[in-house]
Amino acid sequence: MITTDNLILTPVCEADLDIYSAILGCNELTKYLPKGEAYTAEEIELYVHNRGRHWQHGFGSYAIRLASDPETKIGYVGVEQCQDPAYSDIRYALLPDYQGKGYVFEAAQAVIRETFKANKHDKIYGVALEANLASLAILKKLGMTQEVNTRLYGEVEGLETFALDKSA
Repeated sequence: MITTDNLILTPVCEADLDIYSAILGCNELTKYLPKGEAYTAEEIELYVHNRGRHWQHGFGSYAIRLASDPETKIGYVGVEQCQDPAYSDIRYALLPDYQGKGYVFEAAQAVIRETFKANKHDKIYGVALEANLASLAILKKLGMTQEVNTRLYGEVEGLETFALDKSA
């Protein structure tokens, strides 16, 4: 568990199917994800199961909860291995009512710090479609710099890659 001024981050488990269903089941919230549209219930269940299993690597994703109301889940954040396990990237999403309040930045900053402390990474990546201006702004605010020659997900048109070195 990670705590920040405003948030409590708990490692993802099967009980977090609710927040993932609310986010991944929504066309508006998934338009910038690889599928580009809402996921099915079966896809979401598998996704949550895989997030829980990812913790065997010693790092992973968290459900984001409000410190002022710990029962309220507002999104997710985490660092996970990419298709090529030599690379790991930051992932995040929030319910619409909680966007624009600095929560993603606060959560992502805390997760990156803890992931680097685990000494499993010298660099953490972030990717976003060029149309996803909010996500690009967060990656830059986290101190990530663009890596034009790095492709974590193949030749996806419009996908921009950023990275943050542990030494930064």
